[in-house]
Amino acid sequence: MDDRALALTEIEQMKTLGHDIQAAVASKTDEPRWAKICLDKLVIDNQRTTTLNSCFEKGRLVDISYGNKKEHLTRLHKKMGIPFESMAFFDNEYGNIRSVSQLGVKCFYTPHGMTYEDWDKAKEEFGVEFDINSS
Repeated sequence: MDDRALALTEIEQMKTLGHDIQAAVASKTDEPRWAKICLDKLVIDNQRTTTLNSCFEKGRLVDISYGNKKEHLTRLHKKMGIPFESMAFFDNEYGNIRSVSQLGVKCFYTPHGMTYEDWDKAKEEFGVEFDINSS
């Protein structure tokens, strides 16, 4: 399982244990319909039962469109009712990090893609102690 899938799997486990945590997608593309189809096809577990889309409330917490990430996070903020200060944002483009950080979101620059270490940093930043291997 790759690092991103491991983080999503951990989030799903945290939810089942009563942690108040949600995951969402903010993605920019000129083909949002195709991107949403991909979310339904990609699986994150070895049993091939958990699609990427299912990790985001069956697409309800997916904001894919052509636009800047600040707009994406603002729409997700309104939809989810989560304060900006309680959000973590991972991105491989520093311009997006700079833009979204203006909202008060905790941002994590991931130039080579999100790693489990990045996820651990975010958990530490929010004071969350949870390890998929110890639950």
